[in-house]
Amino acid sequence: MHATIQKPLDEITGYLEEGEKVFVVGCGNCAEKCQSGGAKQVQKMKDRLEAKNVKVVGAAATASGVSLCKLSVTKELLNVEHKAQSEKADSFLILACGQGVHTVIDATEGARVHSGCDTIFGGETIAEDYITEQCSLCGECIVELTGGLCPLTLCSKGLLNGPCGGAHDGKCEVDPDRDCGWTLIYERLKKLGKLENLYAYQEPKNYAKWNRPRSLTNINTAPTFRFGKDEYSP
Repeated sequence: MHATIQKPLDEITGYLEEGEKVFVVGCGNCAEKCQSGGAKQVQKMKDRLEAKNVKVVGAAATASGVSLCKLSVTKELLNVEHKAQSEKADSFLILACGQGVHTVIDATEGARVHSGCDTIFGGETIAEDYITEQCSLCGECIVELTGGLCPLTLCSKGLLNGPCGGAHDGKCEVDPDRDCGWTLIYERLKKLGKLENLYAYQEPKNYAKWNRPRSLTNINTAPTFRFGKDEYSP
């Protein structure tokens, strides 16, 4: 999921022109879990904006568990369920990740949008009030050799071939409150009986696969991953 936090209200209102009519849009999946953009937060944002004399013509979020970044869902939400209010809006304030912002642009055929949240990272939901980053979405996964743990993400320095030597008592020298990523990997491989994996040398990352924007097409047939000028098909 994508972890998001709401921007300060003063920053949001600073985006708006005098008299601008706004429709507040939220996401019932990731943003709801982060308590930054679910139905409750959308309604609260509507109330806060109106208290600042902002004209809010509509407010809606996708159903709980349903992502705003699915284009067909967002089209249904804005162009069917809330069509009358959407047509009155000068702009849309999106309480969701950056993917949701662009989906609203596509769903409304290019309407003016404002981002109401900062997208922090893609992460794992450990508990309702705790989300942690486990994957850097680098496009070249090596976790088969590291017990399922990503060194690029878990190591503060992103080292691919073992620890830096600065760790102390299993803690990172960059952040002593944080576990050393390579200590976690070592203990994981030891538990799995796969310590020999540590002898495998990892080539430097092909950062071309990290070039933006990336795309994945023909997902249900023969998927093609496009990064920069290159394409990759399994």
